[in-house]
Amino acid sequence: MTIAFHSCSTVSKKNSDKGSPIARVYEKYLYEQDVEGVGRGAAKPEDSILAVTNYIESWVRHNLILHYAEENLSDKNIDLEKQLTDYRESLSIFYYEKELIKQKLDTVVSEKEIKDYYLKYIDNFELKTAVSKMRYIMIPKSLRVKTDSAVYWLKKQNEINQSKLQNFCLENAVKFQITDSSWFSVDELSSLLPLTENNLENAPYNKSFQFTSDSSYQYLISFDDFKLKGNAAPIQYVRKDIVTIILNKRKLAYLSTIHNSIYQDALQNKKFETY
Repeated sequence: MTIAFHSCSTVSKKNSDKGSPIARVYEKYLYEQDVEGVGRGAAKPEDSILAVTNYIESWVRHNLILHYAEENLSDKNIDLEKQLTDYRESLSIFYYEKELIKQKLDTVVSEKEIKDYYLKYIDNFELKTAVSKMRYIMIPKSLRVKTDSAVYWLKKQNEINQSKLQNFCLENAVKFQITDSSWFSVDELSSLLPLTENNLENAPYNKSFQFTSDSSYQYLISFDDFKLKGNAAPIQYVRKDIVTIILNKRKLAYLSTIHNSIYQDALQNKKFETY
C-alpha cells in the first residue's frame, strides 16, 4: 500500500495541532494524532506497526467508498443532513426518556395486577400449542449414580423430600427444575427431552412419572398437568408476557404524562408560539 504524505502547508491550520498528515483521500486527511493508541497493546513492535498499517488501510478504503457514495447520490435520492438531524433528535429524545424511565418508573408488578390483567384479557391467551407442567432432573450417565431415592423424593413432594432432592441435584444434576412445576410447550419439551428416541410423545398428557435416557444422560421426569391447544394458557405460562405488557403500558402512560407536563409548562411560561 502506498500512502501519500503532504507538507503541512497543504493542510488547514485548524488541524495543525493534530500532527502531520499520514494519509489523504481527496480532501480528507488522517493525522498522526488520529492513530494514537492504535496497536499500543501489541506484544511486539512489528505487531504494533501492522495494526497501524491496517488501520490506515481501512480508513483509506472507507473514505474512498464514502466519497463515491456522496458524489453519486443526488439530493433527490438522499438528504443526508436532514436524516442525520432527524436521527440525532430522535436519539436525544430516546436517551432522555430511557433515563427518565430508569430513574422514575415503578417496575414492580404485583401478583394481583398480573392476575387481574390475566382474567380481564383471558381470551387473548389462547394456547397455540399444547403445554405440559413438568419437573425434571438431568443426570450424566458417566456418574453412574443411583436414582432410587431421587425418584421417590420427586414423586412424594413434601418439605423434607424437597430439601433432600435439592441437595441431590446440586451434587449430581447438570440441569434440573424441581422447586415448582414449570409449563413447557411441545417444542420446548422436544428440545429438552429425548421424546422421539424414547416414545414419550404422549407422556406429557398422562400426568405420570417417566424415567428415560439417551446416549449421554438419564432423565427423571414428573409430568404434573397439561393444557391442550385452544385452551386458555395457564397464568404461570404467560406470566412474563403479562409483566412485559403491564410495564409497557405503564411506560407509555408515564411518558405521555411527562410530554404533557413539558408542553403545559412551556405554554404557561410562553416558551413557544404558533403563528
